Amino acid sequence: MLKSVERLNHVLTIILNLVYVNFLWILFTIFGLGIFGIGPSTYALVSICRQWVRGNQSMPVFKTFWKYYKESFKESVIISWIYLIGGIVLIVDLMHVANWYVRVALFVISFIYLLSLVYIFPIMAHYNWKGILFKVKMSLLFGFSCLQYSLVLILVTGVIYWAATTFFPGVLTFLGISFLFYLITWTGNQVFTRMETMDAKEIEDNSIYHSAKENWDEKTNGIKVSGC
Repeated sequence: MLKSVERLNHVLTIILNLVYVNFLWILFTIFGLGIFGIGPSTYALVSICRQWVRGNQSMPVFKTFWKYYKESFKESVIISWIYLIGGIVLIVDLMHVANWYVRVALFVISFIYLLSLVYIFPIMAHYNWKGILFKVKMSLLFGFSCLQYSLVLILVTGVIYWAATTFFPGVLTFLGISFLFYLITWTGNQVFTRMETMDAKEIEDNSIYHSAKENWDEKTNGIKVSGC
């Protein structure tokens, strides 16, 4: 009975925290006039979700969000512009291109774009890598190397948000952004942890994995990307 109450309390705490960071994401996106705020807000949201996923539930939410919002501000803005412009171009092309072969090519490019978009912010939050183009390249590698994780994430997210939009549209006001990125961050963490474990086993140095477990809030320097 006591365990059930604790689990319920844990779930409710997570939901309340997601509502809170959803509000912070909207507030700080507006604070950055939209185009300057959406990237840093998303990076801060993913960084906080990463800590929750990895077991750190006790951090002060507002203070931590503000810290991450400032941490990689310039890079987050540039990356958000790259993906926003890319997404707008693809949507406009898909709406106006009539040629069937070109449309098929655009759907393939859109799928590749979506795979990269899923991993780019989790990579920024998790790895201490330098260079925007390198991170974009790695997001593609992760997307294709762990394609099954990516496809399940896209499918599950699509079903959940279709159901929410159809039956409980009001829920999206409070959890629409934060729950989406919690799912993305959880999936990214599964992929990264699996990669790190496989990499540590391959070089017969489990200290890398154990060190990572002891420093949940620290970024990782690098691993070799292989199939999941």
